Amino acid sequence: MPPPIPAKNAVMASSVESSVSSHKISTQRRYKRVGWKGKQCSRPPPHDLGIFHCDICKKDFKHLSSFCEHQRVHTGERPYECESCGKSFTRCADLIKHRLVHSDTRPHHCKICGKRFKLVGDVTKHQKVHSDDSPFQCHFCSKSFKRSSCLIKHLRIHTEEKPFPCKECHKRFKWEASLREHQRIHTGEKPFRCQECGKSFTHFSTFQQHKRSHQNERQFRCKDCSRAFNHKSNLLKHQRLAHT
Repeated sequence: MPPPIPAKNAVMASSVESSVSSHKISTQRRYKRVGWKGKQCSRPPPHDLGIFHCDICKKDFKHLSSFCEHQRVHTGERPYECESCGKSFTRCADLIKHRLVHSDTRPHHCKICGKRFKLVGDVTKHQKVHSDDSPFQCHFCSKSFKRSSCLIKHLRIHTEEKPFPCKECHKRFKWEASLREHQRIHTGEKPFRCQECGKSFTHFSTFQQHKRSHQNERQFRCKDCSRAFNHKSNLLKHQRLAHT
């Protein structure tokens, strides 16, 4: 069950409820004007009549679900919480994507080299590695890149630009990923959890180093990829997910 909206957002939440209520009234009036008899027909009204209008930012939505999801931008409500680290999200889709951080499962693979990834978008980005086309060139050092986003990140090496500030301590970073990692110092978030012993870590590099401490404990080895596990059940689960 989603948690209640924080008290500090009560006024905003009231405005949201008012938006929904006023929408229902205005929509009903529009249906009446065009002769729509909702009570006598089981079909829903036409989509072009049911416009959900946000009174706060004036955006319009065709569907109530999209409208309600949008309102969380204004209320700050995050009803979807990760059971592993407690981090909350506005959308269920974002929670599902986040859960992959805590999992070793990599269901998507590159058809060219077989490298596996957690997200299908990462596969698409990776596959450009196999292309010879690098149209984005740095005018400082002439290094070329396959994506414009990579060139933009690279240019910060030359310009020393740090566009990502920490709101807590005002320290600045060149890359957004570096900022997110730094912010865990303030939030106490430890998203990398060891499946072997349950210990959690703030940084991925520390997590990887810790995992190697369990290597000597693993005696069940996969014949297909040589990956080893300390429990036979984990080996069987791995073979089912990765090799079938």
